[in-house]
Amino acid sequence: MRILFGVLCLGFFLINDSYSQDDSYDPKKDIQNISLSQWTTDDGLSSNNVTSVFQDSRGLLWITSFNGIMIFDGERIEIFDINNLSILETDGFYTTVETKQGVIYIGSQGSGLVRYQNGEFELVGVNQPNLPKSFPSLCVGSNGILYAGSDNQGLFKLENDEVKKINVQGLNKSTITRIIEDEEGKIWVATEGQGLFCLVDEKLEKQFTVEDGLLDNYIEGLACSIDGLMIASTNGLQYIDTEGSLQTVDELRNIYINSLLVDEWNSVWVGTEIGLARWNKAQDRTDWLLEKGGVDLVRISSLIKDKENSLWLSSSRTGLIRLKESMMKNLSEPNLSSDRVNIVHQSWDGSFYIGTDQNNIDVWNGQTLSKLPLSTNLRGNGIRDIYHDSDGSFWLATYIGMIYKKGKEEKVYSTENGMPANNFRTVLKDREGVFWFGSRSGGLIKFKDGSIQEVLNKDNKLQSDFVFSVTESAEGRMYIGTHSGGLTVIETDGRATTYNLKDDDSGILLFNIDMLTDRTALITANIGLIYFDGEKLTLVDLVSDRRSKTYFDLVDDKKGSLWVTSNLGILQISKSNWRKYLNREIEQLPYQLLDENNGMNNRECTGATRSLGSDEGEILVPTLGGVCIINPEKVRENGIIPEVRIRNVVVDNQSFNPEAPEAIIEAGALRYIFDFAVMSYTAPERNQFRYKLEGFDKDWSESDYIGSVEYTNLRPGKYTFKVIGANESNIWNTEGTSFAFIVKPFFYQTFWFYLLILVCIVVVFIIIYQWRISFINRQNVELKKVNAELDRFVYSASHEIRSPLSSILGLINLARMGDAEKRMDYFDHIEKSVNRLDEFIHDIVDYSRNARLGIEVDKIDFESMVSDIIDDISHTQNFSKIEHSLNYDYTKAFYSDPKRLKIVLSNIITNAFKHHRPDKVDQAIVNLSITDHATGVKVVVKDNGPGIDKKHGKKVFNMFYRGTSSTEGSGLGLYIVEETLDKIQGGIDVQTVVGEGSVFTIILKNLEVMYKKLD
Repeated sequence: MRILFGVLCLGFFLINDSYSQDDSYDPKKDIQNISLSQWTTDDGLSSNNVTSVFQDSRGLLWITSFNGIMIFDGERIEIFDINNLSILETDGFYTTVETKQGVIYIGSQGSGLVRYQNGEFELVGVNQPNLPKSFPSLCVGSNGILYAGSDNQGLFKLENDEVKKINVQGLNKSTITRIIEDEEGKIWVATEGQGLFCLVDEKLEKQFTVEDGLLDNYIEGLACSIDGLMIASTNGLQYIDTEGSLQTVDELRNIYINSLLVDEWNSVWVGTEIGLARWNKAQDRTDWLLEKGGVDLVRISSLIKDKENSLWLSSSRTGLIRLKESMMKNLSEPNLSSDRVNIVHQSWDGSFYIGTDQNNIDVWNGQTLSKLPLSTNLRGNGIRDIYHDSDGSFWLATYIGMIYKKGKEEKVYSTENGMPANNFRTVLKDREGVFWFGSRSGGLIKFKDGSIQEVLNKDNKLQSDFVFSVTESAEGRMYIGTHSGGLTVIETDGRATTYNLKDDDSGILLFNIDMLTDRTALITANIGLIYFDGEKLTLVDLVSDRRSKTYFDLVDDKKGSLWVTSNLGILQISKSNWRKYLNREIEQLPYQLLDENNGMNNRECTGATRSLGSDEGEILVPTLGGVCIINPEKVRENGIIPEVRIRNVVVDNQSFNPEAPEAIIEAGALRYIFDFAVMSYTAPERNQFRYKLEGFDKDWSESDYIGSVEYTNLRPGKYTFKVIGANESNIWNTEGTSFAFIVKPFFYQTFWFYLLILVCIVVVFIIIYQWRISFINRQNVELKKVNAELDRFVYSASHEIRSPLSSILGLINLARMGDAEKRMDYFDHIEKSVNRLDEFIHDIVDYSRNARLGIEVDKIDFESMVSDIIDDISHTQNFSKIEHSLNYDYTKAFYSDPKRLKIVLSNIITNAFKHHRPDKVDQAIVNLSITDHATGVKVVVKDNGPGIDKKHGKKVFNMFYRGTSSTEGSGLGLYIVEETLDKIQGGIDVQTVVGEGSVFTIILKNLEVMYKKLD
């Protein structure tokens, strides 16, 4: 059985797909060759005291702490605590597991067992009041049962959604720190103080304590390995071997261990209070990693290995840490003179000579570093280029001149001894033994046997005095890269041709030239990678990541890749892709970008310097973090097709489950926010996305690094948001993921509403048609009335005019034939007829003016207006016989049309005097009162004259109507009054009794609003 246990454990490592089957983390290699990335509260963690890290089947990282639980997707960290989860009593969490069905369980400190399913958190066993509140350990068994270890209350299990106690003697009151199941189905339970328990079918098979050989009864971690069951305690590492014996790893004795992880090499990674250890029994080797890149690996609480072969550590002091086996080595301080490296030159003797900003040359033989001091003071300018000649001498390009060094002899060639400049950047010795010195301001100097042979500058063959690089082709041509002066090619016979990328190359810096053939080259420049085909320069269209890069140098590894250095790292370009690009099989040239995530101390390569392809096939790159050494055979792409997740969908602050089959969005939603992520953590900042909202977008978006997008004011309809993504190696998941949803319309956006609108339009059209017909009919009636009135007016007007005229003619004839003494009587009668005719014409004018003129509103002075009217009638026959009174009792300023109002008042007041019969009453009276009214003023004219018979009623307001045959006048007065009042929004009423008198009541509206508008 014990032998079977080892075989089963071996099978476990071989089939576990979370481990890569490459040579990563080879126990023969130094553990120090690992790159490290760290996430702390500065990066979004709720706390640097992290209790565990776990990766679920979807690729998400779950991070627990005593300040909430976090979900990390590489793009963002979401925090869940008592502020956004009302089910919690505290923010403390211990551990996370997942079932085969994808359900997440989290053990909390003080809130019980928490479940996450379908995007929702909930408490388990809420109806079981006696359950523990703290669960430090969880394990999902092969039978699907969730085992939960509590604080001080023993072991529990979740079965059929019910939490049950597992009664085991000696375990019931224990704090359980770790639970695992081995390949035989046995459950191993680690405790604080009671040692280790082995359960079979929930029954105790064996208990291990210090009496059985344990170093301590406080067990913190368990793991299965080929060698047996690994046991971590507060006093070291032990294991129960395949024979059932308890063995101790002496190298880790007396070390406080918190967590364990066994990898595919059967190495045991040990998380301790003081650092990270790796123990491999087969290699009989224990390695320690205590610090890396300024990060102390202390108090490691958990260890996992993710789907991309990265190690993740949680620390109760330094947050979340990711470790990756580095693809590179670095030479740096303190062994190197300076981390600011300018040049690496490999000599004919195999040694590497490294120029930095210090006053010496570092020498590396592949194993150790030494120094070659200089007596010449560089004054902090550093060494820009190195050439080690076959006679053992050195030529050094510096900013104080060209330094010749042989043994202890040193000589500086500068302006003091004939050089055109002091600021030299590059040195090359050609096949003829001629040295080429490139300077910053003096052009290119041909030098041999201690003297200058020629100076190439703006006056001689070059277009710029600033020379960055000089390269010799296989046939002896010299290729010169300049600042703002293009590429100059010097033929073997001395002829020079300059090639420019643009009409004006100002600002274009050609840093280095790498010959592909004798006549073609790739040139690194500040604006990109440039291809020279022997006749012209062309900018290479690299796949854009929307980050500004400056390309410094290119190295061909003579195998499958081109390596380009930049300010953002090192680009690895496949030669097969380069050939496809040249053959126009692809439009853009892809690459893999390497930086700190892959092992560089500093991703920024030193500007405008040369890198080196060594004789051993390694690439040596000057950087601001020392010399980065790449073994091309060790550089691997992350070939795993990454999963893509839509993490959050928020519509107007309402969250929707991204995994729901189809969501319904209520009408009126304004903002739609989609958060998404690529489940790749090797370099999450370089993950790319493309998205499309079907139903809105016609095409996919451009590649972007931001895992979020917002849409606004979507029209009602069906939509599907789709997103695809790629990892840092540009490996795309083209299937991606999607979220379908329906935006509901408002009622007025539905088909039925449009149908209703159509019906309403038809109904309105019918109503308008009917109204129009009715209007025309009314117009016809009105026209008939007008025609009738016109006919009556013509008839009455002609009668009213002819009657006085006939009287006048008759009186004239009588005057001619009659007695001269009666002529004065005739003249009196003629005068009356003329006055009657004048009065009639005056009424006609008033009627015409009222009908055609617009309203002119002004402030009314009733007292002045009435006084003028009284004055006008004071000469009449009845005026002196009638007593009149005037009463003004209105308080607010009154506005109306003065001319029309005077016509109205004049007619009413005049009629009261003119038609009175003062001789028929004891005392003739006419009273006028003007008082306030709700709409304006009320005017009442009262007399005790003869009155009007009731049979006449409202007829008195008809055109040319007279109440009696004896009534003088045209019969137009009251008709004009009513028509005029209608114009100024007034009304009139008459109350009369025959023999007792009449009361005319006029209501006038205050037109102050119209006055203000006109004003």
